[in-house]
Amino acid sequence: MASSRPSTQPKGRPASLFGSLRSLRSLDHYEEPLSATSITPSIHWTPLGENAIPPSREVLHHGEVQTSSSMFRKKREYLVLTETHIVRVKSQQKAADTFPSISPSNGKGLYARHRSTNSGGSLHDLQSFTSEASGDKDYGISLRQVVAVYNPGDGKPYFAIEVACLDEEVNQASIMTLQFDDPNDRDAWFYAIKSAATQVSIADDQPISPYNLNLAARTVEAENDYDPSHFLVYKVVVRPAGKSSTRSSADDLSKIVSTVCFLVIGVHKIHLIPLFKSPNRSSSPALHQPSNQGSFGILSMSAVSLLEAEDPFELSFRQPLKANKVIHLASLAAPDIVDRLLHVERCLRPGWVEKPYALELPPSMNEKLVTLEDLQLSTAETFERTLIAYCVAYGTDPAHIRYQVSERYDNTQCFELLPPVGAPKVAYHELELLAVMRALRYNIAFNSISFAKVSLDPLRRIYDPYGTDYMCIPRNALAAYPSLQEDFQASSLLVSETRLLAMANTKLRGLDFDSCIKQVPREPGDDDQQPNDGCALVEALIPLCKTQLTNVDWIGFNNIQLGELDIEYIVDAAADRACHFRALELSNCGLNDRSLSLVLDALRAQENTLESIDFSRSAGRLSPAIFEGQIGVFGYLRSLNLSYLSTTGGNEALIPAEILMKWNLQKLALSGSPISGAMLDAIAVYLESPKSSCLQELRLDHTAMTGGEMAKILLAMTKEEGSERELHLDLSENRPEKDHRLLSWAISNGHAPSNLTIKYLEYENESLFRELILALGKNRTIRSLDISKAKLPHDASDETCNALEALFKYNTSLVSLDISGEDSKLETSKLGVGLNQALHGLKENKALRSLSIQYQMLGLPGASTLADVLKINDTLQYLFCEHNAIPLSGFTDLINTLYRNTSILYLPEMQEGRDDALRQTESQVKAIQDDAVAHTPGKSSVRTKLARTARPSHRRQSSSISFSDQDIQAALRLVEESWDRQVYRLRLYMYRNNCIAQGIPAEMEILEEEYERPDDAMSSTGRILEQVKSETTPRVEKELELGKGEQSRDTNGEEMSLTDEIELMLGWAKKGEKA
Repeated sequence: MASSRPSTQPKGRPASLFGSLRSLRSLDHYEEPLSATSITPSIHWTPLGENAIPPSREVLHHGEVQTSSSMFRKKREYLVLTETHIVRVKSQQKAADTFPSISPSNGKGLYARHRSTNSGGSLHDLQSFTSEASGDKDYGISLRQVVAVYNPGDGKPYFAIEVACLDEEVNQASIMTLQFDDPNDRDAWFYAIKSAATQVSIADDQPISPYNLNLAARTVEAENDYDPSHFLVYKVVVRPAGKSSTRSSADDLSKIVSTVCFLVIGVHKIHLIPLFKSPNRSSSPALHQPSNQGSFGILSMSAVSLLEAEDPFELSFRQPLKANKVIHLASLAAPDIVDRLLHVERCLRPGWVEKPYALELPPSMNEKLVTLEDLQLSTAETFERTLIAYCVAYGTDPAHIRYQVSERYDNTQCFELLPPVGAPKVAYHELELLAVMRALRYNIAFNSISFAKVSLDPLRRIYDPYGTDYMCIPRNALAAYPSLQEDFQASSLLVSETRLLAMANTKLRGLDFDSCIKQVPREPGDDDQQPNDGCALVEALIPLCKTQLTNVDWIGFNNIQLGELDIEYIVDAAADRACHFRALELSNCGLNDRSLSLVLDALRAQENTLESIDFSRSAGRLSPAIFEGQIGVFGYLRSLNLSYLSTTGGNEALIPAEILMKWNLQKLALSGSPISGAMLDAIAVYLESPKSSCLQELRLDHTAMTGGEMAKILLAMTKEEGSERELHLDLSENRPEKDHRLLSWAISNGHAPSNLTIKYLEYENESLFRELILALGKNRTIRSLDISKAKLPHDASDETCNALEALFKYNTSLVSLDISGEDSKLETSKLGVGLNQALHGLKENKALRSLSIQYQMLGLPGASTLADVLKINDTLQYLFCEHNAIPLSGFTDLINTLYRNTSILYLPEMQEGRDDALRQTESQVKAIQDDAVAHTPGKSSVRTKLARTARPSHRRQSSSISFSDQDIQAALRLVEESWDRQVYRLRLYMYRNNCIAQGIPAEMEILEEEYERPDDAMSSTGRILEQVKSETTPRVEKELELGKGEQSRDTNGEEMSLTDEIELMLGWAKKGEKA
């Protein structure tokens, strides 16, 4: 009884149809009144009089029964079941006269007379089986109208079946109860009616009328759940939830009676839609007409129950933290509905081995599910489908969730959940986090998952009191550890979801929880005297690693304060060789001397598997003598981060060169830790050895190194002068002024890596900075250079700017350059206005691809210089020039150059420039308004005005016009529109250039842009104010006010002299006296 296309399906179709509504007539066609639309009646009431001919003479079953279509109408009747109808006649004799296969009556009824009992039938007396106008005439009901045949199960002392029907011509439903004294009679009628109705429904090529099909589609589309290829409509009966012996009010009738409605399976939901009101209906409305539509997310389904050869079935749905909702349904198409629902669920949630819902199906359907099990594996593309389905099921907006998928160096994919827009003030709530974690649960496409910088605190102390059906713990885990079920039930949602994510995804190897927990765990001795509860994440994950219930072995808890309970979990698991940790990141986790030593000692058991250690920013201190023995046992380290750690030793090396050369390190970070002479020598020896060839990143920033020591590192890493080494070296925030000449010599002679970062340079002597710039200009090994946030005692001199211009002009190796300044509440650093002239050197540069020049206060002159550069330079691709106080006119100049420049792939939209322009416009307009109010004369006599005019006036001409609030808003709108026009042009050019860069054909001429290109656009605040002045809100009363304005003009608009103004004022005064 499903339909998605009303009239184009061939005969013999299955009970559920799948097609497109958009191939029907347009929706507008059905907006006309139904009286103007031709619809063939779908219910045939056939009177059988003396000469009446029944629709079919082949009798399937017949007999005398007691029927009722409501609790007020019941009678004994003789029913005949044919292939197409249930026919009612007055007696068996009449039936024999009409149907030859029925033997005539022998004077007794075929069955014993039933005792009189009250019916528990439906209150839906929408179409009675006995019409009030028909008298004793005999009628029949078409089997095409039958929706379901089922046992009411109301516990009353008789045997009965209910037959639910729907007349789609008038959209009226009825439920007839057939009562029997003998259960064998009931079963015979039940299987006869069900079998015949099922055959009719299979042969029906239009099970749902086009009218109802169209309205159902509109209803689902209003729920944003409509897709022509995922749209199925069924006719179902919503049955009472259970027995009820008490009287109910009219509002509760829906809970104690059965109702016929439409069930729609959409993209993400199932919808229970009440019958639509038909304009053709002439009879009175039903006693009970349901009006509220119900919809349930498919992925919130918690149970499905269907018995063999039965129409009734049950669906249960449960959202997190809410009680279960059970829907009791019945339909001839029950197997099709359940089959289709499970198919959609498998498509929305592919790859799930354990289903998070209970399933009770007939053996035949279970076998079908096993043989047709969805073999589709989850991928990065299917994740979005699953996430949206979960968000819809939980009532959250999927557009609020931000994430990205990146590819790692080993060609594996990493999922990164990004903080929401507006963070940290805005955070994900618990339902959004649950949707993400459950969508990731069985997605084997991601080898690592990162929740870094996303708060998981909303799940930390939340428990679901309504059940654990969402858990679906893997069977192998339950078999090995039966107590897991109890542990899960006693755990918070954060612990449960983390465990399930780690256990279910067999491909998952890495989990990053950097800064995910902000709450500090309780410690023993707190006021509440409760034991330490930890951060929950360690409790969830580390025991699984010890018991080998997960393949996760790369774990990051950075920036999470760990409690004593957490340290106990980590030490206990790390001491077990079966744990096979590959990485343990505990940066800024509050480790003290004791806990740091305990963890390091426990990790000795992981000597053959551990590849990465991060204990940076710990409160504990390291003793070089002890640490050498602790760290030296590991033979396969690839990453070591000991930044901002204190040591207890003197001049000893924290890590001797022999130990460094044991490893194939890719990253070594010693930022913020004082480098002793012995440690510096060890690093230099290590860099000179072939064992350092794998090193890709070396961080020695903020280590108080001098220029000579920095030069020693540079010389050690390059065997030959001018040879390039693929390495990122960070030497920021050191003391280069001492022995600065050695540093400059090393750089100028090619002793530098491919990627060099020297940020936060602070020179008291500007000539040293100029010396460094000249050395960088000569270097040909550095491809990426970051010298941002350099601080000089004053603006750069002409000589320094000339050195910068030479760097821009002649350097042929630099591909990326960052010379941004700094503008914070504590520090401000910029090179000054001379930088604008230095930028001209970029006109001849043919190597640079990326330039970052933020916070340098370039203003309009700098923007004009960059525009001139872009007219000539055709190699620069990325220009980061925001936060430079560039006005709208400068922004427009930059965009105008893109008309011919096709190399630029990124240019900022200058959002901060827009904000500054709005603030300036508002402040200037308000200042003019306040000035006009201050100089507006109040009420005074003519003599006072004459005396005022005799005094000299130095008022500004601009104050002759005051602005209303509407004028202020108009000015702000003009600013917004002007910026919007330029941003629109920028996006058009960026799209064109990126298409060209990727080899996608694109037109050089952008026709849309011609209409947006400004001829005399509002390119300055002054011009905007001029337009606002010319369009100020008219105020007649103020124009007529005596003394309005600071200057008077005659009728021709010319400025009036003081004498003319006095004469005019006297004339006004005389007119006022006469009046």
